[in-house]
Amino acid sequence: MITAKNKFFMLLLSGAVLTQMYQNCGQMGEFAVLDQASLNLDMGSSGDTDQSHPSQKDVTLPTQKVQVVNREYVASLMREVFTRSSGPVPNLESLLEQWIIRRGAQYGLGCNPYSTYSGRDCGGDISNANLPIKTDDNTVRESFRVQFCENVLGMDEGVNAILEKISNRPAAPTADAVRQVYGLFYRGDGASDIIVASLLDYDKALALKGEPAMERWRALALQVCESPGWQLQ
Repeated sequence: MITAKNKFFMLLLSGAVLTQMYQNCGQMGEFAVLDQASLNLDMGSSGDTDQSHPSQKDVTLPTQKVQVVNREYVASLMREVFTRSSGPVPNLESLLEQWIIRRGAQYGLGCNPYSTYSGRDCGGDISNANLPIKTDDNTVRESFRVQFCENVLGMDEGVNAILEKISNRPAAPTADAVRQVYGLFYRGDGASDIIVASLLDYDKALALKGEPAMERWRALALQVCESPGWQLQ
């Protein structure tokens, strides 16, 4: 499976290749100008051109869109992360309904009109059953996801649900704790040293401002929850 870090590396590599290609194209363009000038001289003053030569067409560069996990995956992951041993955090299901489950058009995965007697999953709109299983990432989806993270982690119960899952939890964030929080969202993809160092620097800045430990944990969890990379497959 290609991880998010590998995809980023591949994008960088592709950028380097394209840059080299454009440089070569620039050199080729110089020869094309010279050839055209020679052709004009050979034609003389008549200015006749070969009418059978096909006209130039605009070249459309290929584009690549990033597909991300659908609403079912996101909702399932959020339930797991924000459920304590005593049960889910308050209003978890209503938050999931508001920002994820009812947003199939943005998250992907059509609703199931037969999941309940009332057809609740489709929210009264049967057309939502025809939505694609996956969808491209989009700004509206990201705004909904950020709203969910901020609402659920705005409660101390949401932060405590994460803290409960950290083994040998220290009083304040450490490198090992950062990796564990990261792993709750990025399944099978560990945090790089650069990511860990960046999050610890952020926590250090909060500590220097006198922020209590709970707020530092909340800020760490928010940074990871709101980052988009864990949605890549």
